[in-house]
Amino acid sequence: MALGHFAVDFTANLPNMMYPFLALQLGVDSYGLIGIATGVWALTSSLSQPPFGYLGDRFGRRWLAVGTIAVMAVLMALVPRAPSFAVLLLLLGITGIAVGGYHPQGGAIANEAARQNKGPSVATFFLGGHLGFFAAPLAAGLVLAASGLEWMPLMAAPALLIAALLPFGLRGFSSARQAASRGSFSIPDATRAVFAAILVIAFVRGWAYASLNTYIPFFVSPGEPDPLLYGSLLSLYFGFHAAGAFGGGVLAERLGTRRLIGVSSALLIPFIAAFALLPIGPASYVTAAAVGALIGAGFTPTVLLMQRMAPNRMGVVTGIVLSVAFGAPVIGNPLTGFVGDAAGLNVAFMLMAVAQVAVLVALRWIPGRTGSGQVAASPARSAAGGAG
Repeated sequence: MALGHFAVDFTANLPNMMYPFLALQLGVDSYGLIGIATGVWALTSSLSQPPFGYLGDRFGRRWLAVGTIAVMAVLMALVPRAPSFAVLLLLLGITGIAVGGYHPQGGAIANEAARQNKGPSVATFFLGGHLGFFAAPLAAGLVLAASGLEWMPLMAAPALLIAALLPFGLRGFSSARQAASRGSFSIPDATRAVFAAILVIAFVRGWAYASLNTYIPFFVSPGEPDPLLYGSLLSLYFGFHAAGAFGGGVLAERLGTRRLIGVSSALLIPFIAAFALLPIGPASYVTAAAVGALIGAGFTPTVLLMQRMAPNRMGVVTGIVLSVAFGAPVIGNPLTGFVGDAAGLNVAFMLMAVAQVAVLVALRWIPGRTGSGQVAASPARSAAGGAG
C-alpha cells in the first residue's frame, strides 16, 4: 500500500510542476486562477474520500485501491495536452476523484495490517506517498527542462505499472474486506467537539502544505519558469516532510499526538515567516526543509487521532480527516493566490503562518491519552488537563 501511495502522490504532484508552463500555454496570468485550478482538484479529491471510505468498509478495499490508481494515471496523461483552461479544470476534477478514492483504502489497510504499533504502520503508508512527492519535482523538473510539456504524459506510466502489481501484494489479506459498516455513521455528542477540533487542525495545516506546494514555483522563479530551481526546492521540502511524517507516526505513541501537533505548529509560525521574508537563496532551502519537516511531524498524528475516535469505521473516518486536509486548498489556495495578486506571495505566506494560532487553540479540545494510548472518553475533562 505504501508503494501504491508512492504512485498516487508522485502522479498527483505533477500538475504543480506543470502549472507555470500550463499558465503560459493557456494564457493564464493570475495566481488566483491557478488557485482555482488547484481548488477544483482539492474539492473533488477531498469530497470523494468519505464515500470511497464507506465503499471500502462495506465491499472491500483491494480493487478500489487498484482501480483508482489506474484511472488516475490515464487521466493525468491528458493534462499536459489540455487545449483550454476549462478543459484543464475538467481533467483535474475527474482525476481528483480517483486520487481521493485511493487514500482511505490505503490508510485503513495500513492500520488494519498492524495488530500493535499502528503508528509506525500508518506512518509507513504515508511515507510512501511523501516519497512520491519528493521524487516528482526532481523527475518532472528534468523532463520539463528538457522538453517542456511535450514528454510529460509519460510521467504517468509508473502509476500504471504499480497498479498492475498491487493486486499481488494484497493477495490473501483478508482484512482488506471489513464487513462492519452496514449501519449509519454518527458522531456521539460527547466527542463532536473533538472531531471538530481535529478537522480544524487538518484544515489549517493542510492549507499551508498545499499552498506552499502550489506557489513555491511562482515565488522563487517569477516570470520565466525555472523547473530545476523550483523542482529542487520542492523536492527538499517534500523530502523533509516525508521524514517528519514518518517520525511523527513513530513517535506519536511515545510522546503524544497532541504534543507533537502543538510543538510543530508553534514552530511553523517563525519558519514560514522566515521563508516568506528572507531573500531567495541558501536560506530558502533551510527554511523550506524545516517547514516541510514540521508540517509532516503533525500529519500522521492527526490521522491517528481521528482513527482512534471510531476504530470500527476506519475507512470512513480516515476519509473524513484526509478529505479535510486535502480539501483545504479549495478555500486556501484561491485565498493565497488572490492575496498574492494583491499584496505579494510573501504576504500570503505570512497569512498561513499566523493561521497556525488556530491549531494551538483547537488543541484545547483534544483530550490527552489513556494508559493504552487511546483517546480519552471525556473530551471536556481531558481538554482541561494533560498535554498528552
